[in-house]
Amino acid sequence: MSDSSGRRLSYIVCFIIFCVANIGLALQTNYAALLVLRMVQAFGCSAAIALCTAVVADIATSADRGRFMGYATAGLLIGPAFGPTIGGLFAQYLGWRATFWFLAIFAGVLLVVFTIFFPETCRNVVGNGSIPARGLNQSVLGYLQHRRHLREAADADDGDHASLQPSISRRKFVFPNPLLTLKILRDKESCIVLLYNGLFFTGMMVVTASIPELYQVAYGLDVLDVGLCFITMGFGSLTSALTMGHLVDWNFRRHAQRLGMAIIKGKQQDLSAFPIERVRFEVVLPGHIIGTLAFIAFGWTLKFRTSLAGPEIALYFIGFGVSTAFNITNTLLIDLHRDSPATATAAVNLVRCLMSAVGAAVIIPMCHAMNTGWAFTFIALLYVVLIPVIFLIMNRGQAWRSEAARQKADEQEAKASAALTRGNEDVERQDCESKHDVASSEKEEEGKQAT
Repeated sequence: MSDSSGRRLSYIVCFIIFCVANIGLALQTNYAALLVLRMVQAFGCSAAIALCTAVVADIATSADRGRFMGYATAGLLIGPAFGPTIGGLFAQYLGWRATFWFLAIFAGVLLVVFTIFFPETCRNVVGNGSIPARGLNQSVLGYLQHRRHLREAADADDGDHASLQPSISRRKFVFPNPLLTLKILRDKESCIVLLYNGLFFTGMMVVTASIPELYQVAYGLDVLDVGLCFITMGFGSLTSALTMGHLVDWNFRRHAQRLGMAIIKGKQQDLSAFPIERVRFEVVLPGHIIGTLAFIAFGWTLKFRTSLAGPEIALYFIGFGVSTAFNITNTLLIDLHRDSPATATAAVNLVRCLMSAVGAAVIIPMCHAMNTGWAFTFIALLYVVLIPVIFLIMNRGQAWRSEAARQKADEQEAKASAALTRGNEDVERQDCESKHDVASSEKEEEGKQAT
């Protein structure tokens, strides 16, 4: 919906759904209601994640998108790290319902701030910013500034206010098609990147889901203390967001200089002959290795119940490695689907959330069956198997992208040819009908004359 009708409208819908769901969660007294409302809550907040990435795609080119994506998606990875600390405080002193009241108030405040200040960025609605937004696509601040500009211009032109109003055609609302998200999975390169992205994010969610029980058993921590232990992973994610994005942009400039491609600030480069996959995954590889080793360290420090500092240090590097891989692969997917960034990120959500749900469900039984050390070593071994995928995408990604572009061009040409053929057939049919009508009229006239 945001790719066709604008980011602001979709954001407002997400905030309202999330806020209402949290109020319902704070008031409910039934487990079935808790389950359903948690689904509704996820419906609102996960869509907002896709919109966040889409806004970055609107305002940043591929040359500086790494830095912006790092900042924008930091919240996605910092949230699971710092959220349990806040939740632990509420659970310890105010009860679990206070968590949902806090989220409802927080979302309400964000909605007010967003409605007042956030401008429309979707290029299908405002172009490069030269097309004025209308209705809900226009922020309150933007509306007031626009009105003031009109008044000032009208005063300067002797009150000719009507002539200053821009002529803007009203856009039709396009009903969203969820199948467009699944269509991205049909693309070979995008599907591989989505699976890679989802597996790495699953590792972080597996750790997040297992910490409460594993830490309580190993160290006897209460709810608040367990919540505080998530902070180190948050700082690892924050470190990645503040550093690796700059490294991604530097690597883009390095390859552009090597190929003699000029980078014009604020203008999107043609990436058809540019190895964007290699540019992104050269930075992913170090994060991949760091995260893999950190998973092994996390599992075995818990297995042998070392000092709490052991798993906490491992958590920091898990946050750093997973955030690096997740953010940069998200950036690559936006590069591959610049015309529909929100749809591409929705596909990311679909894959990563389904895989994370499975991982979160099986990790504790795995720890009981295999012991904690081997359970996380098994996850690390999956990431070792994924390393060849990095080199596969770096070496074959550009060729796959070119092949997909040719297929798309052929499909469009075939559709245009079919439409032209149908048009010619319609013209020929109309000519035949006209000739038949003329002949019928002539015969009828001859019959009248004979009579």
